Amino acid sequence: MTLSILREGRASVLRIGAPRLVYASLSPFLERAGPCLEEERPLLVLDFKGVNYVDSAAIGCLMDLYRRASARKGAVAMCGLMDRVERMLRMTGAHEFISIHRSTGEALAALGAASGRPAAGEAAGGGR
Repeated sequence: MTLSILREGRASVLRIGAPRLVYASLSPFLERAGPCLEEERPLLVLDFKGVNYVDSAAIGCLMDLYRRASARKGAVAMCGLMDRVERMLRMTGAHEFISIHRSTGEALAALGAASGRPAAGEAAGGGR
């Protein structure tokens, strides 16, 4: 699994370079994502472009990232999801907590990362 982190304004963008995000790959995923959530009001965009499958352990991990970000008044967003993965996340209700966007730019804008605006959920209207 290849994971790369880019800094975009106030946010970290974690690009997941693997076709599957499953239990066996969660340890390196968390090792990269975890430090992004240690700052005050962390903003994290997870770029799923190329990921065609997530299992229940991965969904649980995403919810843990959401809880960690929320505890520090931050937010997590996802982008680049294939239809199959997006359907799975919507079926489990994960989209109620972690907003889903078509592109990295759209996710960053929704979080207010580039402009210095409040993160989603802090201002009226929050995320979707």
